[in-house]
Amino acid sequence: MGQEDGPVTRLGRLPDATPGDGNSLPHTDGVGANLLAVNDAFYGDVVDKTVPLPPVEHNSKLGEGKDFNHTEESLVLDDARAQGDAVSDGKPGFIRSVRNFCSEGHTPWDAFLSVASSAVGQVILTYPYQLAIMGIIPGIFIGIGVGLLNFYTLWLMIILYLHRKKDMVKAGEWYNDVDSNGYQRRRTVTQYHDIIGFSLGRYPFGLLGQLLTALYILGVAIQQVVASASSQHTINPEYSKRTLTLILGGPILIFGFLPRHVLAFFRSVRVLNLLALVGTNYSCLYFFIYAVHKGGHRGIITRGPLSIQDFFLGAAVVGSAGHSISMEIMDSMRRSRQFTIASFTGWVWNIILLLPHSIAIVLAFPQAILAQANVYAVLPNSGFKSFSVYIMLFHNIAAFTLHTNPLLYMWEKLIRTHHTPWYIRIPSRTPVLAVIWVLSLAIPFYGTINSLFSALCVGLTAFFLPTLAFNWHYRTEQRRRDCPITPPWPLHLWGWKPLFAFNTFLLLFFLGTSTGCGIYYSIKQLIANIHTFHVFAACFQCTSKS
Repeated sequence: MGQEDGPVTRLGRLPDATPGDGNSLPHTDGVGANLLAVNDAFYGDVVDKTVPLPPVEHNSKLGEGKDFNHTEESLVLDDARAQGDAVSDGKPGFIRSVRNFCSEGHTPWDAFLSVASSAVGQVILTYPYQLAIMGIIPGIFIGIGVGLLNFYTLWLMIILYLHRKKDMVKAGEWYNDVDSNGYQRRRTVTQYHDIIGFSLGRYPFGLLGQLLTALYILGVAIQQVVASASSQHTINPEYSKRTLTLILGGPILIFGFLPRHVLAFFRSVRVLNLLALVGTNYSCLYFFIYAVHKGGHRGIITRGPLSIQDFFLGAAVVGSAGHSISMEIMDSMRRSRQFTIASFTGWVWNIILLLPHSIAIVLAFPQAILAQANVYAVLPNSGFKSFSVYIMLFHNIAAFTLHTNPLLYMWEKLIRTHHTPWYIRIPSRTPVLAVIWVLSLAIPFYGTINSLFSALCVGLTAFFLPTLAFNWHYRTEQRRRDCPITPPWPLHLWGWKPLFAFNTFLLLFFLGTSTGCGIYYSIKQLIANIHTFHVFAACFQCTSKS
C-alpha cells in the first residue's frame, strides 16, 4: 500500500488521515465526534468519518448479543496500518525502523514484555526459599492454580476497564486535552482504583483500592532495593547489607525521578523491558543448570510445609499476583482488548521461568535454602554468579521504574501536581522515594517483607475487589446488556448466575486464607525478625564472611 494512497478499510480507500495512537483523535464536534471517539479510543484505529456507526445489538444473556467489535468490523483499518508503522515521517527507512523499535510501545508484544518483566524479577531470587518452606508439591499447585484464578480476575478487570472507557468516550469525557495539531488527547493515566471506583463508587471501595494499590507498590519498590543489596552482599561480603542499601538505594531511586516524556520515548519502556528479561532469563537458566549439575535429593519432593505458618508465608509469595500495573499497561495499548492474550502469555512465560529453577534449587540445597531467602546465598561465587547478580540489578531497576510510576502518579494526583510542569511535578515525588529508601533500611528482612506485602494486598486487590466490583456493576439488566466483551465458552452458555456465584466463592475464600491467615502469620514473622535483628539491622541472613 503506497503512502500516497491513504489508509484502506474494508469499505475502500479513504483520503489521507492521521492514525491515532490509542490516545488521540482529530478534533470534531457534536454527536458524531463522540461516535467516532468510541471507535478510535476503543480500538485505536482510523475510521471513515463519512460512514455512520452501525447499531449495536445486545441481549441480556451472555453470548447472545453481537460483540461490539464485530458490529464495527468494517470500519477498522488493516492491523499493520493501524499500528502506525506505515506512516511516513520523511526519515530513511532504517532510521525510522530503529526509532520505532525504541519508541513504539502500544502493541501486544510490548504488553507481553511489560507483564513478563514486571511480574518477576527479585521474585526469582526468593521463590526457591518460599517453595522450600511450604513444600514443592503444594507450591506447584498454588503457583499454577492461583495464577490461573488471578488471570480470571484480571479478565474481570479488563471488562470493567473497557466498559468504563466506552462510557467515558460516549459521554465525551475520555479526551481532556487538545494538542497543537488540533487532535484531542488523553493526558490522564487510568489506574486500578479508577476502575474499582467506577464500579463500586469512589467511597469507600475506590479509596480502599487506591490505598491497597499504593501499599502493594510501596512493598514491591522496597523489595527491589532490599533484593539488590542482599544479592550484592553475596559477592561483596565485606560490606554489610545496610551499607549496600545506602549505596545502591540512591541510584535506584533516581529512576523514580524520570519525567513522563522520557518514559514516553520508550512508551512501555520497551528497551528497559528487554534488558530486564535478559537478566531474569539468564539468571533462571544459570540457577537451573548449576542445581541440576550438582544433583538433588529426590525424597525432598514429597516434603510438606514445615509448619502452618511456613505454609501461609510461602503461599503469600508463590500465589502472589496483582492488577495495579496491568491496568496501566493496558491503558497504554492502541487496542486495549488485545491485552488479554498478552497478559496470559506473559504469565505462562513467568511460570516457565519460576518453577523449574526453584524446584531444582530446593532439590540441590534442601537444608541450606531453608535459612536463606535469597538464592544467591547458597550458590558458590563464580563469574557466572557475578554476572547474574549485576544483570539482575538492572532488572530490579527496570521493575522499580515500572512499579513506582503508578504510585508516583497517585501521589501527584493527591497533591495536585499531576498536570503541572515537569520542574514542579518531578521534585514533588521526593517524599515518596524517601519513604521507600528509609523503609528499605528499616525492615531489610528479605523473604518476610515479600510475604507481608503480598498478604496485605494481593488477596484484596487481586480477588476481593475485582469479584465484588464485577458482581455489583453487572447486577442490573441494563449493564449486563452493555457488557463490552462476550465471555468465552462455556461461560456464555450458563448465563450470569454461575459467574456471580463463582466470584462470591473466590471473594470469601481469599478473604479468609490469603488475607486473614496470610496477614496474621506475616506480621508474626515480622515481629520475630525485629525482635531478633532489630530495626535498621546491619545484616539479615548475612554470610559468615561478614
